Amino acid sequence: MGFSIHGNKHREVDSEKHLKRLHKTIPFIESPLTGADHEQLVFSQRHEANTVELFFDLFFVANLATFTTYHSITDFQYLVAYVGFFGILWSCWFNVTLHDVRFARDSFYERICKTIQFIVFVGLALVGSAFNPSGKGANNTNLRILCYTLVISRSLLTIQYAIVLFFTFRAKYSKLYLPLALTMGMYAIAAVAFGAMIPAFVGEQPTNRRVYVVWYITMFVEGAVVIAISSFWKMLSFKKTHLMERMSLLTLIVIGEGAIGVTKTVSRMMGKGGLDVEGCFLIMCIIAMLVLLWALYFDNFPHGHYGTIRQQIWSLLHFPLQLSIVGVVEGSQQVALARYVMKNYVKIEKYLYTYCVQDQLDGDKLVTKLKDVIDYFKFDSKVETYNYGVNAYAIADLIGETKGICSAANVTQYTDDITSWPDEFYELTITMFDGVYTGLGMKIPVDKLEVENATGIAIDSWKLVYIYFWISFGVLITCSIIFLLLIRRHKADAFDFVSIIFRACVAAVSFSMLAIVWKNTLLYQLISSPGILPFALVLLILILFFDWLSATFCNWRLLKSGQPYAKEIEDEHHHHEAHGQAREHDPHHEPLATDYRKSVAYSTYSDTEPLTGGTSYHDPHADLQHRGSYAMTPLMSPPVMSPPIGSPPAVVPGYTPGGYMPVSHGQNYGA
Repeated sequence: MGFSIHGNKHREVDSEKHLKRLHKTIPFIESPLTGADHEQLVFSQRHEANTVELFFDLFFVANLATFTTYHSITDFQYLVAYVGFFGILWSCWFNVTLHDVRFARDSFYERICKTIQFIVFVGLALVGSAFNPSGKGANNTNLRILCYTLVISRSLLTIQYAIVLFFTFRAKYSKLYLPLALTMGMYAIAAVAFGAMIPAFVGEQPTNRRVYVVWYITMFVEGAVVIAISSFWKMLSFKKTHLMERMSLLTLIVIGEGAIGVTKTVSRMMGKGGLDVEGCFLIMCIIAMLVLLWALYFDNFPHGHYGTIRQQIWSLLHFPLQLSIVGVVEGSQQVALARYVMKNYVKIEKYLYTYCVQDQLDGDKLVTKLKDVIDYFKFDSKVETYNYGVNAYAIADLIGETKGICSAANVTQYTDDITSWPDEFYELTITMFDGVYTGLGMKIPVDKLEVENATGIAIDSWKLVYIYFWISFGVLITCSIIFLLLIRRHKADAFDFVSIIFRACVAAVSFSMLAIVWKNTLLYQLISSPGILPFALVLLILILFFDWLSATFCNWRLLKSGQPYAKEIEDEHHHHEAHGQAREHDPHHEPLATDYRKSVAYSTYSDTEPLTGGTSYHDPHADLQHRGSYAMTPLMSPPVMSPPIGSPPAVVPGYTPGGYMPVSHGQNYGA
């Protein structure tokens, strides 16, 4: 007699209880030809990113977060270093991704490669903590480590492409030899170029500061070569890969890194004094900007294939896009912190004016009030600001020892400008200002503090922050315009004109905001006000509002006309279809439905079926017109139609112009 919580109910899972399971095993290495698309003959291992690729993306964001933490943009030199390191980091990620989306299959070999790539990114994190190749504080040891790291990265890519070339050579796919050999050779040359830079960084201090430009030239060339090869040889394109998903995930991660920065900004602004209405408002503006940046990108994300060349350009444009997102997100946080510091500066001046000019306190009473102001900022709570508190106390005692400093006869000479007051008051104000600014966690180089106080550094940095914030904002909007032009696959309508024209106007407004830089007084008044972030937020809201308005109008007009139409994507809440499953079509919209299938359909072949010499490219339009087969088609007569699902690929001896010539008839095509 038994007991079951399900009673007599028979579950579907119980139908296999009597069977032994076949365990999953990881092969040592697997041919990249196994997961290729057999209908269109392009490499397409997966339709979506796997967990190891997501794991790899986490190393990117970890590097970016670490570098942002250790590099406060306080001058143009540090801004250049920030952009330069982001370029190095992005280039390494991009080149690995271009390989993985086409050729990577889960195996012990691939996991070993990923482990090495993780080590490379940890090495980049080590370099990033002190990366400033053009600065005085740069050291050759750090730059040598970067060279070694880049050599390992490109050498591994050379080996990975050599493995792909080996399997294609084994399968006798002769037209893949040259493009894969060119790619492999290009990465080998890049590794040699990075290795050749190592002797330039001998000793401790850099003597060849401009040599580091070779990094960026080499990375630009290798990116351009890979994209050119994938554009010229269509069988190596990214048409059926999940490259778009990888780029979108990295964009999401970059935006998410801004969310990490928001939490730090909250603790910096309100960690000591508690909630502040204006501070909460600015934080809400930053959060809203993150949400709208997400919407700006993903609301117009491409679905389906829209052109091989355009897809390559779209992918490369993610570098300025993601860099501009980082600039907008980090810049918005710095703008909020600048307002916080300036507000506290005004508060300090207000307290001094009240106690000295209005109340005309003197001696111990004045010292007590001044020390209460110093205690309010809690300089003794952090090691970085402890000395500022000690110095402020000493200056307050010195003010108290000066008799009549706030007497009625003297205060008549004091104006609203603190610089006209006695030196002790000015020094107290600047000391407290330095303490507030340093307490935000700003990483200020010691060599800069030796020649300039934190106040001067802060004022210069805010001007730079203002510049790169609006440049980043303008570049971001410009990239969104180009994206709209690249991904459009259908006839233009009012939405295209309205969205592009309004984005162009917003980009023009963003760049025109830079004109204020030439008026220092107006610039610092604007920075010290809480108006920059709300203004940028309103611009984003207007873009999305006009997008929605124009899209709604176009949909209403199209539906009212009764004309057939195409849908970019199914409703995600109501239509869940398996890959390769045909969707039901309205017979009245059949021509457009066919176009829809062409743009989003998946391969109907199993992911484990090998790409063989008998696999042909089937073009439904080519059958009637007797077009030649694609370059990847083998040199044998293909069947008129693609083989049915599950059927082994047919191999018929013969010759068809424009394909692969097998070396021997006894070869293993499924290798």
